[in-house]
Amino acid sequence: MDAGITYTGTVRYFNPSVVVYGKTSAGVTFCTDETKAFNKNRKTKKVDRTPADDDSYVYYNTHLKKNKDGVWQTTELASERGSKKCAR
Repeated sequence: MDAGITYTGTVRYFNPSVVVYGKTSAGVTFCTDETKAFNKNRKTKKVDRTPADDDSYVYYNTHLKKNKDGVWQTTELASERGSKKCAR
């Protein structure tokens, strides 16, 4: 479903960590700072400048597998808004 919303602004990525479980499996975690990123309505071009709060910081936990062509692909992704792991 297309909600007609896009993203504008700047997202900062920090605290990356990679754990390799074997030749074809790995985990990647990282934080994002979305305090300078906002939703934008594609039709009206209106930007929703909601003030930053703890939910502007998001922790991501991903699992990757290497496919038969040797390309790493994300197979699972979980995110946690307002995570203490990404606190300011």
